Amino acid sequence: MKYLTVQLLVVYHYFFIIVSSLIKIDDQLRNVIVDKGERAKFICKIVTHPLDTDRIRLHWKHNGKLINTSDHAKFVVKSEKSKHTLVIKNVDQKDGGVYMCIAAVGIDMDMSSAHLTVRNAPDPPVDVQVITCHGHSAEIMWTPGASNGDPISKYIVQFNTSENSNNWFNYFEEFPGDMNNVFVELSPWGTYSFRVIARNSVGMSKPSQSTVRNCTTPPDRPDGNPKDVRTRTDRKGMLVIEWTPMHRLLHHGPAFCYHVYWRPKGSTYWQSAVVADPSISYFEKEVETVYGYYEIQVKSENSLGESYQPAFVYQGHSGEDEPLISPKDFRLDPSYPVEPHTAHFIWEAVDTAEDKIRGSFRGYQLRYWKSSEGRFKMKNVDIIIDTSDGSHGTDVRVALADLPAYTALRAQVTVKNSHYAGPPSQTIDFFTPEGEPGPVRKLHTEAYGMSYVLLKWLPPDEPNGLLIGYDIGYQTVSGKTLGSIQALKPQITNPSKLGARITGLDADHEYRFYVWARTAAGRGDSAYLDIKTADGKRARNYYRAANGQLESAYHDESSDSSHRTVCSILVISLTIITLAVFHH
Repeated sequence: MKYLTVQLLVVYHYFFIIVSSLIKIDDQLRNVIVDKGERAKFICKIVTHPLDTDRIRLHWKHNGKLINTSDHAKFVVKSEKSKHTLVIKNVDQKDGGVYMCIAAVGIDMDMSSAHLTVRNAPDPPVDVQVITCHGHSAEIMWTPGASNGDPISKYIVQFNTSENSNNWFNYFEEFPGDMNNVFVELSPWGTYSFRVIARNSVGMSKPSQSTVRNCTTPPDRPDGNPKDVRTRTDRKGMLVIEWTPMHRLLHHGPAFCYHVYWRPKGSTYWQSAVVADPSISYFEKEVETVYGYYEIQVKSENSLGESYQPAFVYQGHSGEDEPLISPKDFRLDPSYPVEPHTAHFIWEAVDTAEDKIRGSFRGYQLRYWKSSEGRFKMKNVDIIIDTSDGSHGTDVRVALADLPAYTALRAQVTVKNSHYAGPPSQTIDFFTPEGEPGPVRKLHTEAYGMSYVLLKWLPPDEPNGLLIGYDIGYQTVSGKTLGSIQALKPQITNPSKLGARITGLDADHEYRFYVWARTAAGRGDSAYLDIKTADGKRARNYYRAANGQLESAYHDESSDSSHRTVCSILVISLTIITLAVFHH
């Protein structure tokens, strides 16, 4: 009996050892870092005896609290054999923390945990203060906000002025993320408040609250002058000087203004005027010179004096005027024939001296119009000439495209500067030959039946010559497959015939019909339409009714009305040509 007891204890001890290893988390949870709004995923891989698979109990915890996995809007739990996955959707800062996977079989269990870091733009700094304000500098201090899972890399100090408190400016320098006490240099003559923005690799925080205390700086002379100083040349008899107005922060004191200086090139003495409104961006002065060469300056000043920085001297011109010369020997270029839509011209190059061009030479303007319409419908084509090498040859050759075909035209050419055209050359007359016509207009089906289609159309908007007739072709349509185009004979040789009845078609078949207009130069672009012949089940014939719709000849209306419609179509059909489709 004593022997048996020992045996049982040994067996019981062996069984306890086996039970203690019934389940194990083989692959430990790993820390996860995601940005706000993304998905986070933890994988818990379990090892157990196959006979115990159905006995596994698995739970997930977040910061020590059991997760309600039935909340499918937030959590998704997936199980695939020994791999169990927890997915957290649309993560936010509150989802960060420690996640734990707890697996158990009977009284045995194992667990694994990992940390979820949710990265987001930092919170705004708090308690932003002006510590000192002296002269043209201020000391700013703040307390950092939460970094939200990603270290703060930079701080941006912003400032505004009392004149426009809603308009914030970034200080020109950004400060490292480990600083919270900085000195900033400020423009003279301003009352400033401040706020701070934090930034990490995810994004920027919202701005902090602005400082309660302001910093006021004393006035001083300006330290710069207006930029982009230039002249405009589109005003005859005027010297127009322009610049970019300086921002209020650059005024540095009261009574800010612009002092404008000008003198003819080579002159010793400056003339000047004051523009008292800081928002004004130009000054103009009546002068006697045409496209005169001037030296100009624009200085900034306030009540304490002019800018510390000397003003640059710029060069420009007074206003242009119409050139005095016109091109000579303007004619059609004999090297090229006149084509239906293109003509080539040649003329002598002009002297581009400024006293003759009365401005900056830009090239020529070619003008043309229909002889029948007169100059009030004249079209202008600018021809820009590059004279950077100082010359543009002895002759100018130009091809003018997009002309109307079979048209009597007139043309002339003028010299151009930047804003004005000079007197025209002599006017020449020429005639463009016939070309291929444009597509016919308003191609439509007037009637159709089981074996015929009645087509109607209008002449093309651009006949480009004398129309001599029309060509008609067709092809079968089967889904996206098109058959070969078959030309219908005879051709229409009377251009006044604006319709055709095509017969010999198969019932319940789809066709595509083409119509081309013809001149002696050839046929032009086609117009086409698709139509399916009648199947004979509902009706054998369809006609265009007074409302413009195609309707069955057996449409539900009085017999008298149907008779009148059929008779009307028969009368129309007498005025068109009938073309038969012969099947070989």
